[in-house]
Amino acid sequence: MLSSRDDWFLKPGPQWEVAVSSRVRFARNLDGRRFPNHSGAQEQREAVEALEMAFASLPGENLQVVPLKEVGPLDRQFLVERRLISVELAAGLGERGAVFNPSEGVGALLNEEDHLRLQVFKSGLNLQEALRRIRSLEEPLAGILSFAKDPVLGYLTACPTNLGWGLRASVMLHLPALVYTNQILKVLEGVNQVGLVVRGLQGESTRVQSAFFQVSNQSSLGKRPAEIVEHVERVARQLIEVEWQARKTVFSQEGMAAQDRICRTLGVLKSAKLMVLEEALDSLSALRVGVEGRIIRDLSLADLNRFLLAVQPAHLAKAAGQELGPEDQLVHRATYLRQALRQTEPA
Repeated sequence: MLSSRDDWFLKPGPQWEVAVSSRVRFARNLDGRRFPNHSGAQEQREAVEALEMAFASLPGENLQVVPLKEVGPLDRQFLVERRLISVELAAGLGERGAVFNPSEGVGALLNEEDHLRLQVFKSGLNLQEALRRIRSLEEPLAGILSFAKDPVLGYLTACPTNLGWGLRASVMLHLPALVYTNQILKVLEGVNQVGLVVRGLQGESTRVQSAFFQVSNQSSLGKRPAEIVEHVERVARQLIEVEWQARKTVFSQEGMAAQDRICRTLGVLKSAKLMVLEEALDSLSALRVGVEGRIIRDLSLADLNRFLLAVQPAHLAKAAGQELGPEDQLVHRATYLRQALRQTEPA
């Protein structure tokens, strides 16, 4: 997985200069079974086995099932950093699992808060295609499994906010100009007022880091899937437009000074001996602006998407082939970025 060049996040997508990625997730529970957090080991095992058999029967999907009880803490954190499992699933005990395909664009969480959380990722602002893809997976699964459903409430889920279609649509946005111009808090307040919520790089239970924001719907009860997706996408498009306007304002007002900050950031990354994660994320955020504005050459958005993962703690440890203490992480992160950017220069 560290060396793969076929991952979904390395491929260009619509408006991916600002919209880094899109995800659609369905929450489902097996009919007649208690929710995972209220069931015993045997019930959890039976649920996982039923789900594994259903996934194995899907033609042409080439899905890998990973039983998390066989995965150590470092590998669990690695999967969290790749957004293939949640923080909650990584920390959970009992019979739990993860499912994903080779490109990591299709996946599922088994026995997290719900029995099944099916998810599809797409590069850029591409919620419509993600919805189409996840429906192509959910429909045959529903033909094999019996999902818990109420005629009034819709699909039954452990969290009331997921009742209805159990659908969560989210877009990861890169909004550095709004952060720099101190407009971001006002913008995010507006997002909350229209029924959306903002989270961090790795989804629920993670804080916002640098200028990366995950925007998603808060509930799905009483709403059709297309309606939810259209709402999130509409707000995302508005945020993209506001971000572009903010960037134009910054560069028109500050000119060479704005370009200088980006080039200095590149210089620091090419020479630093120690690097904390927060500084690395902020610096990579600045380089994204440099690539998009053609201030930095010999670097692509796909490279930067890969770097965002590579500087995370578990990815550094896996690349090193050993556990890394706090100071070792600083050294390995700085070394990785120096080597990755050694051929990169200002335009």
